[in-house]
Amino acid sequence: MPKSQIETDQIIINFLGDVKIKTSDDLILIRNKIHDSLEFRPYNEETQEHADSVQWKRTASEILKDKYVYKGRACSDLVIVFIALCKAANVEALLVKLIGVNIYGKEVGHSIAEVKLNSVWYTFDLSTKDSIPKEGELTDQSRYYKIYKVWKKGRDLWDLGLYDISSEDKIK
Repeated sequence: MPKSQIETDQIIINFLGDVKIKTSDDLILIRNKIHDSLEFRPYNEETQEHADSVQWKRTASEILKDKYVYKGRACSDLVIVFIALCKAANVEALLVKLIGVNIYGKEVGHSIAEVKLNSVWYTFDLSTKDSIPKEGELTDQSRYYKIYKVWKKGRDLWDLGLYDISSEDKIK
Protein backbone atom coordinates (compact mmCIF):
# COMPACT_ATOMS: atom_id res chain seq x y z
CA MET A 1 0.00 0.00 0.00
CA PRO A 2 1.33 3.48 -0.83
CA LYS A 3 2.38 5.69 2.08
CA SER A 4 0.99 8.77 0.39
CA GLN A 5 -1.85 9.65 -1.95
CA ILE A 6 0.46 11.83 -4.01
CA GLU A 7 3.33 9.49 -4.87
CA THR A 8 4.89 10.17 -8.25
CA ASP A 9 4.58 7.16 -10.53
CA GLN A 10 4.34 6.59 -14.27
CA ILE A 11 0.62 7.45 -14.37
CA ILE A 12 1.33 10.87 -12.81
CA ILE A 13 4.37 11.49 -15.01
CA ASN A 14 2.48 10.53 -18.17
CA PHE A 15 -0.51 12.69 -17.24
CA LEU A 16 1.69 15.70 -16.53
CA GLY A 17 3.51 15.23 -19.83
CA ASP A 18 5.59 18.23 -20.88
CA VAL A 19 3.53 20.70 -18.83
CA LYS A 20 5.60 23.09 -16.73
CA ILE A 21 4.12 24.89 -13.74
CA LYS A 22 5.61 28.38 -13.59
CA THR A 23 2.65 30.79 -13.35
CA SER A 24 -0.85 30.92 -11.91
CA ASP A 25 -2.16 30.49 -15.48
CA ASP A 26 -0.36 27.13 -15.56
CA LEU A 27 -2.34 26.12 -12.46
CA ILE A 28 -5.56 26.78 -14.38
CA LEU A 29 -4.31 24.69 -17.31
CA ILE A 30 -3.56 21.79 -14.96
CA ARG A 31 -6.99 22.12 -13.30
CA ASN A 32 -8.70 22.10 -16.70
CA LYS A 33 -6.71 19.05 -17.79
CA ILE A 34 -7.80 17.22 -14.62
CA HIS A 35 -11.46 18.18 -15.09
CA ASP A 36 -11.41 17.22 -18.77
CA SER A 37 -9.98 13.78 -18.01
CA LEU A 38 -12.51 12.79 -15.34
CA GLU A 39 -16.17 11.86 -15.44
CA PHE A 40 -18.17 13.69 -12.77
CA ARG A 41 -20.68 11.07 -11.64
CA PRO A 42 -23.79 12.07 -9.71
CA TYR A 43 -23.78 11.60 -5.96
CA ASN A 44 -27.22 10.36 -4.94
CA GLU A 45 -29.02 7.49 -3.19
CA GLU A 46 -28.05 5.08 -5.97
CA THR A 47 -24.35 5.99 -5.97
CA GLN A 48 -23.82 6.90 -2.31
CA GLU A 49 -22.68 3.45 -1.16
CA HIS A 50 -19.97 3.17 -3.81
CA ALA A 51 -18.96 6.83 -3.51
CA ASP A 52 -18.56 6.51 0.25
CA SER A 53 -16.60 3.25 -0.18
CA VAL A 54 -13.88 5.05 -2.19
CA GLN A 55 -14.02 8.45 -0.45
CA TRP A 56 -10.51 9.49 0.66
CA LYS A 57 -9.10 6.00 -0.01
CA ARG A 58 -7.70 6.45 -3.52
CA THR A 59 -4.31 7.76 -4.55
CA ALA A 60 -3.93 10.36 -7.29
CA SER A 61 -2.88 7.63 -9.70
CA GLU A 62 -5.92 5.52 -8.84
CA ILE A 63 -8.24 8.49 -9.39
CA LEU A 64 -6.69 9.15 -12.81
CA LYS A 65 -6.79 5.45 -13.69
CA ASP A 66 -10.43 5.12 -12.56
CA LYS A 67 -11.30 8.29 -14.53
CA TYR A 68 -14.18 9.38 -12.28
CA VAL A 69 -15.08 11.41 -9.21
CA TYR A 70 -18.45 12.06 -7.58
CA LYS A 71 -20.01 15.47 -8.13
CA GLY A 72 -20.43 17.31 -4.84
CA ARG A 73 -17.89 14.97 -3.20
CA ALA A 74 -14.95 15.50 -5.57
CA CYS A 75 -13.02 18.37 -3.97
CA SER A 76 -10.53 16.19 -2.08
CA ASP A 77 -9.96 13.85 -5.04
CA LEU A 78 -9.33 16.81 -7.35
CA VAL A 79 -6.89 18.38 -4.89
CA ILE A 80 -5.05 15.05 -4.43
CA VAL A 81 -4.52 14.72 -8.20
CA PHE A 82 -3.50 18.37 -8.49
CA ILE A 83 -0.96 18.15 -5.65
CA ALA A 84 0.53 14.95 -7.09
CA LEU A 85 1.03 16.76 -10.41
CA CYS A 86 2.58 19.76 -8.64
CA LYS A 87 4.91 17.44 -6.74
CA ALA A 88 5.95 15.72 -9.99
CA ALA A 89 6.71 19.19 -11.43
CA ASN A 90 8.77 20.11 -8.32
CA VAL A 91 6.22 22.69 -7.17
CA GLU A 92 5.39 22.90 -3.46
CA ALA A 93 1.69 22.37 -2.71
CA LEU A 94 -0.49 21.50 0.27
CA LEU A 95 -3.99 20.17 0.80
CA VAL A 96 -6.03 22.51 2.99
CA LYS A 97 -9.01 20.89 4.70
CA LEU A 98 -11.63 23.49 5.57
CA ILE A 99 -14.67 23.34 7.82
CA GLY A 100 -17.65 25.65 7.80
CA VAL A 101 -21.38 26.06 8.28
CA ASN A 102 -23.59 26.41 5.22
CA ILE A 103 -26.68 28.60 4.84
CA TYR A 104 -28.83 25.79 6.27
CA GLY A 105 -26.77 25.64 9.47
CA LYS A 106 -25.19 22.31 8.48
CA GLU A 107 -21.48 21.74 9.16
CA VAL A 108 -19.66 21.14 5.88
CA GLY A 109 -16.11 20.36 4.84
CA HIS A 110 -14.20 21.37 1.74
CA SER A 111 -10.70 20.83 0.34
CA ILE A 112 -8.58 23.31 -1.58
CA ALA A 113 -4.92 23.53 -2.54
CA GLU A 114 -2.23 25.97 -1.57
CA VAL A 115 0.56 26.26 -4.11
CA LYS A 116 3.88 28.09 -3.88
CA LEU A 117 5.07 29.68 -7.13
CA ASN A 118 8.10 31.98 -7.24
CA SER A 119 8.03 32.38 -3.43
CA VAL A 120 4.34 33.40 -3.47
CA TRP A 121 1.57 31.22 -2.04
CA TYR A 122 -1.77 30.87 -3.85
CA THR A 123 -5.02 29.30 -2.71
CA PHE A 124 -6.86 27.40 -5.42
CA ASP A 125 -10.30 25.79 -5.32
CA LEU A 126 -10.21 22.97 -7.87
CA SER A 127 -13.85 21.98 -7.49
CA THR A 128 -15.13 24.36 -10.19
CA LYS A 129 -13.80 25.16 -13.64
CA ASP A 130 -14.29 28.91 -13.18
CA SER A 131 -12.17 29.38 -10.06
CA ILE A 132 -8.85 31.16 -10.30
CA PRO A 133 -5.81 30.97 -8.01
CA LYS A 134 -5.81 33.74 -5.41
CA GLU A 135 -2.60 35.14 -4.01
CA GLY A 136 -2.19 34.52 -0.30
CA GLU A 137 -1.85 31.79 2.26
CA LEU A 138 -4.61 30.76 4.68
CA THR A 139 -3.96 30.89 8.42
CA ASP A 140 -5.95 29.74 11.44
CA GLN A 141 -7.56 33.19 11.46
CA SER A 142 -8.47 33.21 7.75
CA ARG A 143 -11.94 32.78 6.36
CA TYR A 144 -12.44 31.21 2.95
CA TYR A 145 -15.63 32.22 1.13
CA LYS A 146 -16.76 33.70 4.46
CA ILE A 147 -18.02 30.36 5.83
CA TYR A 148 -14.90 28.20 5.93
CA LYS A 149 -11.97 28.17 8.32
CA VAL A 150 -8.83 26.06 8.18
CA TRP A 151 -9.11 22.71 9.95
CA LYS A 152 -5.68 21.38 8.96
CA LYS A 153 -3.08 21.52 6.21
CA GLY A 154 -0.97 18.64 5.02
CA ARG A 155 0.63 16.69 2.22
CA ASP A 156 -2.61 14.79 1.51
CA LEU A 157 -5.65 13.44 3.36
CA TRP A 158 -3.78 10.49 4.83
CA ASP A 159 -1.25 12.94 6.26
CA LEU A 160 -4.19 14.56 8.10
CA GLY A 161 -5.39 11.20 9.45
CA LEU A 162 -8.33 11.01 7.03
CA TYR A 163 -8.29 7.52 5.51
CA ASP A 164 -11.93 6.97 4.59
CA ILE A 165 -15.38 8.49 5.00
CA SER A 166 -15.63 7.29 8.63
CA SER A 167 -12.73 9.67 9.41
CA GLU A 168 -15.06 12.60 8.72
CA ASP A 169 -15.97 12.71 12.42
CA LYS A 170 -12.41 13.88 13.20
CA ILE A 171 -13.03 17.19 11.44
CA LYS A 172 -14.29 19.50 14.17
